[in-house]
Amino acid sequence: MAACVLALVACKKESGDPTPSSEGVVGIWELASVTTKASVGDVQVSVYVDFTNGGNFTLYQKIGEGRYTKFTGTYTLTSDSKLAGSYGGGSTWGPYDAAVSGETLTLASAGGKEVDTYKKISAIPENVLQNLY
Repeated sequence: MAACVLALVACKKESGDPTPSSEGVVGIWELASVTTKASVGDVQVSVYVDFTNGGNFTLYQKIGEGRYTKFTGTYTLTSDSKLAGSYGGGSTWGPYDAAVSGETLTLASAGGKEVDTYKKISAIPENVLQNLY
């Protein structure tokens, strides 16, 4: 019995450590919807993000008309499902409450002021990659 307890304690993750559930965010995601409690007008926003196994991400974003901007950086997902990251230039984002259900990733800001829903896709569309600044 003591051996079983030791085995359970030895396997316990620290609260800030990445957890195997971080595998759920790995993949390519397309922004499907944004729900905010504050109005920001009728501006079209298009976002694609690729989270890798190594804790890196590549994000493609277009606001309004024009071309996509590419951002890269790193991310972490803690055992309490907090997703946060840092862009290559050093500015940070998050943490967001992250939840994956099937092919849907939901990111909620603190207090639920913004909820972003992403759908899993197989690849970044070619027209996005060819339409970069």
